[in-house]
Amino acid sequence: MDEDSDIRDLVGAQGKLVVFLASLLQRAGVVKTGEFASLLDTFALAVTETDPEEGSILAAWSAHVRAASGH
Repeated sequence: MDEDSDIRDLVGAQGKLVVFLASLLQRAGVVKTGEFASLLDTFALAVTETDPEEGSILAAWSAHVRAASGH
């Protein structure tokens, strides 16, 4: 495997973990996954101001959470 593939795998696995955690938070009645995705979008925008690459990853995770929530 090359380094780019390893990085994609790591980012993908972390994204799945974010979706899993959002699902658990919804199940516990803490926050709905759609709201979690919106909050993560806001966080991604803030992070993008200082680190565009990290902000892009957070935005992608937000999209995955939103898709998993059916919105």
